[in-house]
Amino acid sequence: MPLPRERARGRGAADVWERHAVLVLVVLAAVGFSLRAGGLGQVGFAEDEINKLDAVASYRRGDITANAEHPMLMKSLMFVSVEAARAWNAVAPAASRVSDEAALRLPNVLFGALTVVPLYLLAACFFERRTALLAAAFWAVGVNAITYNRIAKEDTLLVFFVLLATYFYVRAKKTSGFEAARKRRFYILSGASFGLMLASKYFPHYF
Repeated sequence: MPLPRERARGRGAADVWERHAVLVLVVLAAVGFSLRAGGLGQVGFAEDEINKLDAVASYRRGDITANAEHPMLMKSLMFVSVEAARAWNAVAPAASRVSDEAALRLPNVLFGALTVVPLYLLAACFFERRTALLAAAFWAVGVNAITYNRIAKEDTLLVFFVLLATYFYVRAKKTSGFEAARKRRFYILSGASFGLMLASKYFPHYF
């Protein structure tokens, strides 16, 4: 059993981490991004990723009918990423060019790394900040999370926006009814996040 002095020392260290939560989240997001982005273009396209690449090519022709299976938010982000990579490759030296595989997967890598933020916010609503930081850290370095975030699938954006929407909804429910404007603002942000969730993947039954 830890002595009172040891418990106090441990609590003091935890207080330091909690006081610097924003800095810790930035570090976790950076670590998560580096783990997800490493060797991103070294693996060829999976079959489902080929469909996303075809959708990007359709967007380039002005054809947006490639949205029957899934909505267009993720494919739009991929279109921007692929076009930016092609513009970069036109002027960059060969050693620093970005492959189509890396460009297509980059939006998911970015949102996957940034998921530590809504995860921390939601966990902090139910627990203390130390637990929320631990949850964010597990996400940043978790093998399963990294694996899913490195492929061009809709689930990465779905998780990001459902966490964000739930956080804003909980904040709205916890806000006093005497603060009507603040409560309404949280509900609006929650609704917008749920809308972006649906724009990522057709999962209306989450409502």
